Amino acid sequence: MEAAADGAIEVRVRLFAILRERAGAGEVALTLPTGATVAEAVDALAERPGLGEAMDGLDVVLAVNREYAPDTQRLAAGDELALVPPVSGGSPEADATGTEPSAGEGEGAEGVAGGQGSIRVGPGRIDVSALIERVGDPGAGATVAFVGTTRTVEELEYEAYAEMARERIAAILRDCIVRDGLIAAGAEHRVGTVPRGEASVAVAVSAAHRAEAFAGARTAIDRIKAEAPIWKKEVEGAAERWVEGATPPRAEAADGRGNGAASASSAAGAALTHLDRSGAARMVDVGEKPATERRARAGAAVHMTPATAAAALAGDGPKGDVVGTARIAGIQAAKRTAELIPLAHPVPVSWVDVDLAIDATAGTVAIEAEARTVAGTGVELEALTAASVAALTVYDMVKGVERGVTIGDVRLLEKSGGRSGHWRRDEG
Repeated sequence: MEAAADGAIEVRVRLFAILRERAGAGEVALTLPTGATVAEAVDALAERPGLGEAMDGLDVVLAVNREYAPDTQRLAAGDELALVPPVSGGSPEADATGTEPSAGEGEGAEGVAGGQGSIRVGPGRIDVSALIERVGDPGAGATVAFVGTTRTVEELEYEAYAEMARERIAAILRDCIVRDGLIAAGAEHRVGTVPRGEASVAVAVSAAHRAEAFAGARTAIDRIKAEAPIWKKEVEGAAERWVEGATPPRAEAADGRGNGAASASSAAGAALTHLDRSGAARMVDVGEKPATERRARAGAAVHMTPATAAAALAGDGPKGDVVGTARIAGIQAAKRTAELIPLAHPVPVSWVDVDLAIDATAGTVAIEAEARTVAGTGVELEALTAASVAALTVYDMVKGVERGVTIGDVRLLEKSGGRSGHWRRDEG
């Protein structure tokens, strides 16, 4: 589109799912001042008669040219915007079952860069066996498939911002291939009516070993459900209901198209989830996030003289058993993380362990802590707290021998589960 007038631009705004129904239109044209930002576009849309009421009570995210955009991104004439309400493409309660594959081709199949799978978002039944075949590879020792199936209602109606959904799923699968060491990955998501007992979404991955395949498949389906602009409506007879979903991840502010002129508070608010738009600290609402298995490992190191380390190793310190005391202290601390970190969520940790290794020659105590949970948020803070408090306890146990002990190298080593998937620190 051309500029609407001097000093103004016109952009196209697409509406989906509950917003489309409430507003009674699939898209609207919006005129904005030249240099307007995403946040200003959202504010302008909220002031439009009909659309403002449709947006009321919804935590919407704006996509610009099929990419989630930070509030500070500046817009240009002709940009395609999309108001994305909370997404619900799939459900954490959906059964992961192997259904009998059925014939039928949908629209929009395309290959996945870095793998031999495919992506499809469109109507038509999902051919699970064909999807599995497409991710096959002679070097694959394991292939894992997830199939989500309509089960508790008569039928589900799926709606998608199909162009963006395909691109987003492709990016997720490429990321899983790299992060989880997969050979190939593919995914299909059905749109339109999906009757009870039929598959609505399928993910298939292959890898050299089963651990990578299971991790990659889990990460892929969790992220597709959380990030792909897909919505579902439950239909039971004459009753219809849009399923409440999760707010997609807001993009971080980045350099480009004038974003640097934004205020520091708004830039920080776009990048840091613990800040609201005014820059004030807040607790993130994780109530809509699915409870998934999550794991984190963290490390720390305590440095002292070889003589002090030797005393700690022999149990000759003034306070007794250094390793045993520090280990219990770390475990106890992990369980009380939310009392120490103001905006942390209380997490029901299912398992915590702390390991300490003393190198008397080098004068170091290497600490590694691991925490696990099944929850809507991760346990990175619990693992880091366990490692940190274990290190502080080592100091307390040996300070009567040496006051110059130092603590350092507190770091996250690995995390898995949740929207961001698997991450491991490269310490090579």
